[in-house]
Amino acid sequence: MHGRGAFDPASVRRRLAGTIALATVVATLLIVFSGDDLRPFFTNWTINIAAGAALGMALVASFRQGAGGLYGKTTAAFAFGLALWFAAELLWTYYQLGAGIEVPYPSPADALWMAGYGPMAYHLLKTYRFFSAGKKTLALVVAVTSAFVAYTCMAVVGASVQVGGGGEEPLALALSLAYVVLDGLLLAPAVMLLANFRRGKLTSTPWAFLSASLAIFAVADVGFAYYTASGLDGLIWHWDPLYNASYIIMAATLFWHNRFFIFDKGRAKKIWQQDNL
Repeated sequence: MHGRGAFDPASVRRRLAGTIALATVVATLLIVFSGDDLRPFFTNWTINIAAGAALGMALVASFRQGAGGLYGKTTAAFAFGLALWFAAELLWTYYQLGAGIEVPYPSPADALWMAGYGPMAYHLLKTYRFFSAGKKTLALVVAVTSAFVAYTCMAVVGASVQVGGGGEEPLALALSLAYVVLDGLLLAPAVMLLANFRRGKLTSTPWAFLSASLAIFAVADVGFAYYTASGLDGLIWHWDPLYNASYIIMAATLFWHNRFFIFDKGRAKKIWQQDNL
């Protein structure tokens, strides 16, 4: 029984939460205390590493899951969405560190981020439709999400109008608002699935992690949109620790999926041997 803790959900959950906290704190400290000269390097590469870790776990899960069935298709879609977001992060890094120029907004990186929402939404909505959480939960979550999106849109538009009287460029403003709306589109089904699986010892954890990850991502996008609309481009890095945290939690979500939701014949044999030999 000496190795059984590695397969105990409660033990794995505690260690995973500790890893999330440690990684997030380290990344945040690197960003906050790096100074103006080094901060672009640390903001870019901590996010790239976190996004790369999430993508790596997604690719492993997709490969092990296979292409068949609900989970095969939705896991592959999630991995594809993360791949697009990771490519966007790398392109953003190229602008800032490689080319050494101010990142245009909108930019080709935004096209990749926008494209990534499609497979992400497919993953969440397809899963939600299959398990279909209750109608009361659906109504509540949709109402709260709609209120959040509406309030944020008004705040961003208001900030844009106040800056210099002319406001943000229409295309840039539309893009900022689109991010907020799309974040709401992802967050709503994730929260509804969490409500559906909240009592499961195994099922509640990944949906809690994913809901938290998407909520943090949404807050970061709101902050980014508001700062951009307010002309605070030099302070946008304030929101980078949240992007880091979101990707780190996504990686943890996919680690849990790999650990407990994909059958591993070798691991099952090891558990049997521990219990019977």
